[in-house]
Amino acid sequence: MTGKEGKRREKKAMKIVHRYLLREYLFQLVFCAAGFLVLMIGNLLFELNHLLVGKRTPLSLVILLVYYRIPMIMTDAIPAAVLFGILLSLGRLAKDRELDVIRTSGLSFPRLAAPLVIFTFFLSTGVFFFNDYVVPAANERFQQELRQLLAKEKEPLFEENIFFKGAENTYFYIRRVNRENQRMEGILIYEVKRKGFPSLVTAAYGWVENDRWQLHDGLIYELDEEGHVTLEASFAQMFYEVGEDLETFFSSGRSTEEMTRAELKKYIELFGRSGFDTSVFEVDYHLKVAVPYASLVLAFLGLPFATLMARSGKIIGLIASLVLILIFFVSQVVFRTFGVNGLIDPFWAAWLPNIAFLLLGGGLSFLLVR
Repeated sequence: MTGKEGKRREKKAMKIVHRYLLREYLFQLVFCAAGFLVLMIGNLLFELNHLLVGKRTPLSLVILLVYYRIPMIMTDAIPAAVLFGILLSLGRLAKDRELDVIRTSGLSFPRLAAPLVIFTFFLSTGVFFFNDYVVPAANERFQQELRQLLAKEKEPLFEENIFFKGAENTYFYIRRVNRENQRMEGILIYEVKRKGFPSLVTAAYGWVENDRWQLHDGLIYELDEEGHVTLEASFAQMFYEVGEDLETFFSSGRSTEEMTRAELKKYIELFGRSGFDTSVFEVDYHLKVAVPYASLVLAFLGLPFATLMARSGKIIGLIASLVLILIFFVSQVVFRTFGVNGLIDPFWAAWLPNIAFLLLGGGLSFLLVR
């Protein structure tokens, strides 16, 4: 047999092994994703239980609410499904000694894991675009339907981090609104004037009075075109004419979950020029990339982890993976809180959990390669 013939057979055998590994991985990935999807839809119905039970909510509306929430649920479920898919597929192969046979045939661990990593990279990229274009639109429709339902039932409703665009070039941001008593907290009004410099009004709290807002404990800033403050004045109480009632604004208002990265960046730049603390928006801006690529990070962790834990038994491996998933998602929440409160940079608040788990996966891979 010539050297070329040997290399050709080796490549053919490698393709067969890679297809076999991908088939095992995809089967477990789809199975786990479907399982997580069912569980998270059940959790959604439980959260909406107080709105749906005893209020004669049409079944069609319940189905519609679930339908609009599925894209966001899928984005959250895929990283966990990737980790479980790798653990279950490679764990079985390792337990049955199939991985040992493959590796003794000359296929190294990096070459063995390469197709799974490449597939997960493309999957993460697809989730990124899905999360940036499909999810915000679906979240917006979900919130619109939910607001209409709550308005009909006259239920108290709190909204947080809402953006509105008013008449002309006026932008509104409200950190928290209680629609039951029309109280607002953390108010910012940014007005770009046709002539002269932009103006900024901030208020600690206020109330809605038809087409005007009663603002309290606030500041008025006049800004130049570069965002520098040229005039500053404080007020204890002020009335601001908005021209629309709050419900009209709510029909067009959106949270960061309902925006694409491009839209969110526009508001960050707009409010950032005025000196407003945009940490909460910057963290969510970076999370729109960090969350989809968490799948790739967990794949790097799952590959060596599945091989090392195979001898410990399937139950122990699943328990350990559940603990890892819990730690990962809790760390995302904790670091987001740190970033929103200005304790760490927004970029690091979004990416540190990914970096930490990537380093852990790299360390475990190093042990296998040695």
